[in-house]
Amino acid sequence: METLICQSCGWPFTLATAGRNRDNTKNKDYCQDCFQDGAFTDKSLNLHQLEVKLLEMAEVHDDISLEEAQELIKKLPELKRWRMDHI
Repeated sequence: METLICQSCGWPFTLATAGRNRDNTKNKDYCQDCFQDGAFTDKSLNLHQLEVKLLEMAEVHDDISLEEAQELIKKLPELKRWRMDHI
C-alpha cells in the first residue's frame, strides 16, 4: 500500500485515510484529518498553530516523540499548504 505525506500536517497516510474532494473522490495530497469535502477541516489554522499542536501531541501521545515532532516542524514550510511560492 502506497504511503503518502499529507501536504498540510506532514503526517504519513494511505489512500484509505485520504481526504475527500467535493465530488467525494480521494485527495492524494491531504489526509482525512486535514481535508474533507474539498476544503481544509480547520480553515483558520496557521503554520504556528500547527507547530504548537504537533508539540502538544508529542507530549501526550506515544506515537510521536518530541524529537520527531521537531523534525516534522522543520519540514512543514516545504509542504504544499504552507509554501509561499504561490503568492
